[in-house]
Parts: sequence; C-alpha cells; structure tokens
Amino acid sequence: MYSLIVNFLAKQLESNPLQPSLGHFEFPGPAPIPFGICDGEIKVKIVLADDHPMFTAGVRNYLNHVPDCRVVASVTSSDALVRCLESTPCDLVITEFAMPMVRVSDGLHLLSYIRRHHPQTWLVVLTMNAFPVVLYQIVNSGANGLLHKSDEIPELGKTIRHLGNGPPYMGPSFKALLRNGIDGQAKSHIPSPRETEVLRLYAAGNSLRDIARRMNKSVKTVSLQKASAMKKLGLSNDIELGRYCAAVSGDTVQSPGCGDWFLPGPETSDYRN
Repeated sequence: MYSLIVNFLAKQLESNPLQPSLGHFEFPGPAPIPFGICDGEIKVKIVLADDHPMFTAGVRNYLNHVPDCRVVASVTSSDALVRCLESTPCDLVITEFAMPMVRVSDGLHLLSYIRRHHPQTWLVVLTMNAFPVVLYQIVNSGANGLLHKSDEIPELGKTIRHLGNGPPYMGPSFKALLRNGIDGQAKSHIPSPRETEVLRLYAAGNSLRDIARRMNKSVKTVSLQKASAMKKLGLSNDIELGRYCAAVSGDTVQSPGCGDWFLPGPETSDYRN
C-alpha cells in the first residue's frame, strides 16, 4: 500500500491542492506562534518519524506542499527521534507510535518523554493500533492528534489545521471507536503508571521477585499491581498479557473496527506498526 503513496500524492496535489487557513497556532506554552511566513521564514517546522521509508517519503512530499509547513528532519527510530529533538528546533512532531527502539521502552514511554521534555511541541501520532485502551493511553500521554495509517493523506492537513482548536483530533478510522469518548467507568480500567511499569517489566521476562527488587517493593505488592492491571485491561492470562504488550510496543497490528482486542499470532507475525 505504501509503495503507491508518492504517485497518489502527486495526483492529489494536482487535483485538489490543500490551502489551509490556520490563523495561528496556539501552543501549549504561554506564547502562541503566528502561523504564516514572516520575512521568508517557514513558521511550522516539522520533524517526521517513521520506520517505513516509502511512507515517510510520501508524507514528507505532501507536507512540503502545505503552505507555511516544512519537514526539517526525518528519522526512523524512537531513539533517533529523541536525539533529533535535542538538536533540531521544531513546532510539530509527527511520529509513528511504535518504531525500533533501544533506550525507549515502548511507544507510550516515547510520547511521555516528548511531552515532558518538549512541552511546547505539537505531537501527532500515526498508528495501526486499534485497541481502545491503548488509543486512550496515547491521547492521555499528550498526543494532540491521532490518525490511523490507513486514513487518507489529506487527514494530516486537517489535523494540522485543528491544532490548538479544541480536544485532540481523531482521524475518521478512530472516530467510530472513540465516538462517545471514554467515560469515567472506562477510565477506571486504565492501569496506573506504576501498574503499567510492572506489566512492561513482567512482559520483558522479569520475574516478580526481580521487579520487586528493582522497584523497591515487596513481591506481594508487585503481584497485586500485576493482577490489578490485568483485571483492568480484561486480561485473563499471560498469553493475553503478552499480546497487549506487543500491541503497545508495535509487534502486532489491528484494523479499526475489529471486534477482538487480541489478534491471532500467525496472521500478524510478519508485520510491524
């Protein structure tokens, strides 16, 4: 699918060029940045992160045709994105949720890191993950926009126009899943940060005793946190836990609207977000 994106974009731009009228970007920080070119300077500098080169090339081509926007850097891993943001000033990060990573444990960790260290940077997430709880966690980690990678490319322009104008923008593929939001009862089924960390460590192969030692907690406390997190997520055994953690780290994909949270392994074993 991604192999056709460049030709698709060329036709889209010829037939229906995007002409956004954004007015200004209202950044999370105290000083909104005017949207537009002043003295020839591009006002919206974008860092693009995705580990699929052809997809990246298509998105870069599209964004560079959006008035006042310019991709100033592109990277292919979470660790490279972290390093890039340390040296490359930008206004907007558009990133795949799950990419190759070493220092960063998973996609949620990456989003939290960016939000903590670069609080005035807009953050738009692209993903093929369709687990409702994971999507909520993505938004809760600070994403300003969320698109499925099967959405039409002009949705990216709509997302940029929406930034600063209300709640996070959801692409059409996710609107059906999250149409009514997540109510208070559903939010109570989101694991706490500590419970999430226990699940990450356990799924990575650490024993409860090892986790307890690392977190300076008793084995009983860690065991209760693991059980509580699994109950909140509706996970009944370690196999389902492994599949959930794979979804967070990008080792499995799911189409929007799919009824089951956990996909059969053989059908998705060769794919990555």
